[in-house]
Amino acid sequence: MPVPILCHICHGGRYEPRDPGSYACRSCGNRATESTFPVQSDERLVVLAGVLQVLPVPDGHQVITPTRRCHAPHLGASLVLALRLNRTHPVYRRAKDVQAAEDLLAALDADEQGPWVLSPAQLGVLTRAMDVRDALLPSASRQHPDLDAEIRAAHLRSQRPSTA
Repeated sequence: MPVPILCHICHGGRYEPRDPGSYACRSCGNRATESTFPVQSDERLVVLAGVLQVLPVPDGHQVITPTRRCHAPHLGASLVLALRLNRTHPVYRRAKDVQAAEDLLAALDADEQGPWVLSPAQLGVLTRAMDVRDALLPSASRQHPDLDAEIRAAHLRSQRPSTA
């Protein structure tokens, strides 16, 4: 769950983006840069609804940041297709993979805007769903190639052992 950062001058305002890497408090106008906000290794700075926030990212999880609202339905359609096909053809071989796909589908339905913090298991079932979608509906893979590439790269990163 993201947490808004409160202004360290007026203690009530929230920061919003002004320039690249620069933020200003909505209440008092205090300006700050990204280096002003120290974050832990398991946290990221994100802007949600125009407000700078800290997003916790558990070890091994990856952040997927959509650039358009249609990304959640795009990914959800891939998961639905894979889950439907799973009834007759083994897309997911383990019950926990089916459960991870269903949980991810519910999360995407609940939050279409993201950013999403996905576990390695969720990235695995999502990548498999995208493979199924691309095989059955090749034109769908051209809808959001940048997001698909970001998810595949995040899945690869999640498979690497942690260096922490």
